[in-house]
Amino acid sequence: MATFQAKIGVPTENCPVSLLKFDYQNPRLLTGDDLEPNDEKSIICTLRDIAALDELIQSICANGYINLEPLIVWGENEYGPFTVLEGNRRLASIKLIKDRNLARECKISVPSEISQDKLESIEKVSIWRVNERLDAQALIGFKHITGPYRWDAYAKGRFVTDWYKKDKDKGLTIESLARQLGDSNDTIRAYICAILILEQAEEENLFRIKDRSKRGPFAFSHLYTALGRKEYQEFLDLPKGWNINPSEYPINKKKSQNLKEVLIYFYGSKQDGKPSLIKSQNPDLKNIGEVLVNPVALEKLRGGADLATAHNETREPSEVFGDAVVQASLKIDAAVGLLAKYDGANTLLSIAKELYEKSEMLLFTMQRKHDKSLKK
Repeated sequence: MATFQAKIGVPTENCPVSLLKFDYQNPRLLTGDDLEPNDEKSIICTLRDIAALDELIQSICANGYINLEPLIVWGENEYGPFTVLEGNRRLASIKLIKDRNLARECKISVPSEISQDKLESIEKVSIWRVNERLDAQALIGFKHITGPYRWDAYAKGRFVTDWYKKDKDKGLTIESLARQLGDSNDTIRAYICAILILEQAEEENLFRIKDRSKRGPFAFSHLYTALGRKEYQEFLDLPKGWNINPSEYPINKKKSQNLKEVLIYFYGSKQDGKPSLIKSQNPDLKNIGEVLVNPVALEKLRGGADLATAHNETREPSEVFGDAVVQASLKIDAAVGLLAKYDGANTLLSIAKELYEKSEMLLFTMQRKHDKSLKK
């Protein structure tokens, strides 16, 4: 007969760790790479990469496990097993300390010597059992969206969007969801709208996050920031007020290719050998938007021009020329500063002579145009 019981909604101490299992739907695992962990090793390796397990392991081994905050769990009955909805990082650390072979397989360091009292501290932990997953959403969301242990923007977006989709038919609005989380309505709205569009792109096979050209965390902010700009709304044919009560499929199918184009510009594609055009979100995100709504600039970009060249078509010609002159001057300044390193090579001397001739031509033409302007 079971000797441990955990009633719903009551803090319960001394839950055997053997009764606890990972939550494979944990939003923290939403890194954008579609890792889909399906066993303890893969879920721990994922947490290792995104959640600094080493620090927590060292702390537990030095100080013991401290039951200040119960793990939030769900289980079909009071005897377990229980799925850990909140506290998977702590559970992973405990399992690694208890199983050195698993730690080696996951390439995580565990101290070679751990005192007996520290090992005993991880045998049983305090838990709080909820009736169903939804009961834990507000607490988990507050803690990781506005609280002290924040997830990255992509995990936040997936979490709030799943919550919104599940409960909107029960009257949940973006405004009420934001109030529960204590966050800005505009921020939550931006996350949800961007995730809905991203899900539409994935469902229509327009884009896959794991096909992006850059590795590392998924740059979700590119998308939700862009969707707040009028240029992108125009290019994607998003009507005014589209984000007030967003559809699960916000983009008209007639604009599907436009959506694909935007996402490829943002994130690139390994499969198609296309790099991301964004080296820095500011100003590249703004510049891409301005190119998208300028027919000539867009055709240049589609034809293979780099972003700077295409964006020049959106600017005043005099501004583009001025930038080129200033950049040329800066390059010359840099070369002059390195003159001491010149070894007398003929090739470089020939190039310098060409620069001199071009500079003379530039000065002559500019002076002539300047003089003409004074006579008008």
